[in-house]
Amino acid sequence: MLVSERTDFYLTIRCPTFLNFPTDWSSAKAVIIGIPFDTGSTWKPGCRLAPSKIREVSQNIETYDPVVKKDAATLPVADAGDVIECVLPERMISTVGKVVSAFYSKNKLVVSLGGDHTVTLGALKGLGEGKALIMFDAHLDYRDEYPVGEKITHATMLRRACEWGLVEYAILVGVRAPSREEVETLKREGQAEIVYAWATEGEIKDAFSTLNGGVYISVDIDVLDPSIAPGVGCPEPGGLTYTQLCRALYALQGFNVLGLDIVEVNPLLDVNDLTSYVAAKLLSKLLTVLVS
Repeated sequence: MLVSERTDFYLTIRCPTFLNFPTDWSSAKAVIIGIPFDTGSTWKPGCRLAPSKIREVSQNIETYDPVVKKDAATLPVADAGDVIECVLPERMISTVGKVVSAFYSKNKLVVSLGGDHTVTLGALKGLGEGKALIMFDAHLDYRDEYPVGEKITHATMLRRACEWGLVEYAILVGVRAPSREEVETLKREGQAEIVYAWATEGEIKDAFSTLNGGVYISVDIDVLDPSIAPGVGCPEPGGLTYTQLCRALYALQGFNVLGLDIVEVNPLLDVNDLTSYVAAKLLSKLLTVLVS
């Protein structure tokens, strides 16, 4: 419906685009959308500014990846702009779900730029039920309510995704700041495997090898150590290095990836745009891994 009839009603073109990709998605294999939403943040807002900032800094990065021997800038990718801004999380989830579903129905890999981690619910909804999730995150995002009385925030995203049937099983990589309640609940329910930040590269790959079928990838930038990505709302020391994260992402080559996102970049808290540069570079690498 959206793609064929009124995509422009839900999307606003932004300039510059990521890596100067075209806005015409008709012949693209992957489509980038921005989701400028941070109502789900429970600490410091600002993630809604990330899609534009990541596009801006992408103009100044090298795009050739010597590991996979591809140049991201030459790939069949389009940047369709930003989803219309929403304040209510329910409306955001509904709108993003419609946009993602429309592109997915046209066999496009949808790449979402958040926004806080709540936006992942919209993308997952657009892909339907019964998928696995690989989530790179310092936190588990499995609270039932956070703050008290709030059911849909970036701290409850995974819990809602599982309850709503959007995620069948999850691999959670880089975790180092869980609550006891989250750990105990996940262990009891058996719906996810926690791969802590101190896991080896081999342990991460072993966890990935247990997955079959379609996979969604979500990268919360706070999975990285704050010395690498300081511009986040909930920094946690002891995170992955950039190289560790890249090696984990390279291991996803060959997976049936249904969609992906990069979330929780907060330009208002950043230092010299470092976190936005890291996010832009990670997205460039992910595109070389997943798009041919």
